[in-house]
Amino acid sequence: MTIGVRASPRARVARPSAQRSVIPLFPTLWPHMLRARAGTAWPFPIEWPDARDLYLARYGIYEAVKTLGLVGREVLFPAFFHSVELDALVAAGARPRFFPVGDDLRVDPDTIVERIGPSTAALYLIHYAGFPGTVDALSQVCRDRGLLLIEDCAHALLSSAGDRPLGSFGDAAVFSLPKVVPVPNGGIVVYRVGPAGDSMRRERPPRIAVGAHAASSMLLNLQMRGIRGSRRLRASLIRLGRAAFRTAGVDHMPTGTPIFVPSCLALTMSSISRRILSRQDFSSIVQRRRRNYQRLRDRVGDLAPPMTVADLPPGVSPLFYPFLTDDRDVVMRRLKARGIEIGEFWPEWHAAVPRHEFPEVDRLRRRALWLPCHQDLTDTAIDRLARAVCDVLGEVSA
Repeated sequence: MTIGVRASPRARVARPSAQRSVIPLFPTLWPHMLRARAGTAWPFPIEWPDARDLYLARYGIYEAVKTLGLVGREVLFPAFFHSVELDALVAAGARPRFFPVGDDLRVDPDTIVERIGPSTAALYLIHYAGFPGTVDALSQVCRDRGLLLIEDCAHALLSSAGDRPLGSFGDAAVFSLPKVVPVPNGGIVVYRVGPAGDSMRRERPPRIAVGAHAASSMLLNLQMRGIRGSRRLRASLIRLGRAAFRTAGVDHMPTGTPIFVPSCLALTMSSISRRILSRQDFSSIVQRRRRNYQRLRDRVGDLAPPMTVADLPPGVSPLFYPFLTDDRDVVMRRLKARGIEIGEFWPEWHAAVPRHEFPEVDRLRRRALWLPCHQDLTDTAIDRLARAVCDVLGEVSA
């Protein structure tokens, strides 16, 4: 089962010339990143011995279920998720049983213990927004009860809990690269104990798909910098790209589309993604994201306190700044009218989840939004973002 992408409302108002630049949700591709570089200091789990490169993280979920022997077995799974994670888990043959997630994006270990039954084989834990879930306590529960632990680190590349990187606590972990660095594709699955060699013959993804995503990201970089004509140029390229996809007989799938495509299981990360990865200064990315998050919190925290812990813990590389509002759709529409991209934090329910059992998750899906804090954003951009958020929240609360 899959859920279509939610169409976000678009404001149809003229944008002042001063707001031609956009603040994108994710980091963009800079031209110099297309030149490979040797000697990159790789963070966990990139280039790790027991890691496998994949086209996207969702295919690592499928592989982990198969590799860990979870076909036909019960996996405790959070009721707050995007949608494609569950599709991958079910496609691999696991049986989910759901548990609640709090307003602070944390999981109460007691709720996990209450749900463990004789058929429970594993726990699936999501580290939301780059912040550690209750992984210390839950990994201990898994050890005590003989359960396997899968960490979903799609939001948590470069984040740690104490001195341990997220993804190193479980029996398997999956990571998504495009959310953190401007690669057109790339996922990683890593295991505590390395499995036998990969028997699947993996191929590079179609060049037309890789090139289209990379070009779109590079043109979005021009928009971010306010270069005149870049918005129209990118829109034209997207139209031409879609036509080229149709001509080549390749399905067009925008980045972030929550769809599990079985044929993509045989794909690996593209060579362009590897090249871009080699150009990243990962320690600087963490520093910039932390600085931007703290700057946002200092400026909008009174009106929009973060859903996560009040202070930014050491070792956390925040993916974004999540907050709650009772006027989600109005806030989104007004911010987008100002050229501010803002993320909806998973508003759609998956058909497999018994919605009535999780009122706290229903509140999250109706009220949660997130603001970007990635490494492309300068102090000026963060301040513009913060002013817009404060103005809009002030307007809707008046």
